[in-house]
Amino acid sequence: MNIISIIIGKIIILIGKPIGRSSSLPGMVSRKINKNIYKFFKLPSTVIAVTGSSGKGSTSSVIADTLRSKGYTVAHNKIGSNLSDGILTLLIENANIFGKIKKDYLVYEIDERYTKYVFDKIKTDYLVVTNITRDQPPRQGHHDIVLNIISESIKENMHLILNGEDAYLQKLVSNKKNKVTYFGLDKNIYSYEKNKFNVLNMSYCPICNSSLVYNYYNFENTGDYYCSKCDFKKPIIDYLGNIDYKKNVININNKYKLSLDNNILYSVYNELAAFTTCAELGIIKENEDKLNTKLFNKYNFENREVTVLNNKNENSSTFNQSLLYIERFNDLKVVVIGWKEISRRYDFDDLSWLYDIEFELLNNMNIDSVICVGIHRFDIATRIKLSGIDQNKIHTFNNLEESFDTIKNSKGNIYGILNFDYVKPFNEILRGDNK
Repeated sequence: MNIISIIIGKIIILIGKPIGRSSSLPGMVSRKINKNIYKFFKLPSTVIAVTGSSGKGSTSSVIADTLRSKGYTVAHNKIGSNLSDGILTLLIENANIFGKIKKDYLVYEIDERYTKYVFDKIKTDYLVVTNITRDQPPRQGHHDIVLNIISESIKENMHLILNGEDAYLQKLVSNKKNKVTYFGLDKNIYSYEKNKFNVLNMSYCPICNSSLVYNYYNFENTGDYYCSKCDFKKPIIDYLGNIDYKKNVININNKYKLSLDNNILYSVYNELAAFTTCAELGIIKENEDKLNTKLFNKYNFENREVTVLNNKNENSSTFNQSLLYIERFNDLKVVVIGWKEISRRYDFDDLSWLYDIEFELLNNMNIDSVICVGIHRFDIATRIKLSGIDQNKIHTFNNLEESFDTIKNSKGNIYGILNFDYVKPFNEILRGDNK
């Protein structure tokens, strides 16, 4: 039965790839044939899982790509099917018919809520948690629910890789004895001492519920914190990054130097998480190592600089980081915001998360125009207007093609704050190619 279920799964993968049905369907069918199929697999000696509200796909890809660049073979769910059946498909695709996965490493991105199903079935050595924030309200509910699911799923043998600057993640380890390795960023020229965000994921001590005090913030509730009443504080950071923004390099522990494709905070933290994991695996040398990220585009359009920022819908934190990034520059700005759809997983058009985005930061910038595009263009425009932006600067369009003339005739550098479904079409329209 085990061999049959794997063979059938492999056949479905082969048939399904040309029609886009090879991600979770093979795993689902194989599981229905044999509900105990997970036990049949012989896993690599090192298994790494990556989860979190955002950045898990990017972080797992950077880890997998770095391992491959060092000559190791890796099984990785790069296509992003991160629920139980998708991960099972990953195992089937990389195993022989006897269940042996002949790879050096297994690296899998996993949906936060599915950790409780998968960790019981796959012995995982390293667990990287990028963050837990407000995310996909109709599906996830409150972020405390998500954090509790992950916490209850953690096994004693897991080596945890966490952002030590994030006080909320400390709740994952408050009652555990797991080995924990922390990464984080040192105070830098873009750190700030007064909170810029009205809505934080956490502002209270996870031990005594007193208010947290920050010496500085790097972003939202990420920074140098301590409790006003008890001895809770930011832990010692094992891999502390210091950013040289001019050279686009992070110096880590005065020992490693990591070149960056960009210095947007969500990419920096993702790369730090991946670097920390690879360093703990012992594969990073004491020299410059460049990791691979693909969430950032910068190019010129008619002598104007274009910056395209890939954001995750239903997750205000990624949008807030993009706003914080473009706030650094004093140029005249055209900001394009939009998406084709809220989610591919369900039909709910919940837009409450728009009001967790600190669009008020736009008032600190020199704005020529804000262009709102897509199915929810009027909802975006309403939120922008409520933030205090002059409504004469706000323009709405059904799609990117219709917005092109307005973008072309506007003044200033162009910043696209876009969900992934608009990144490629936006680049094709402005660059006129398929790069």
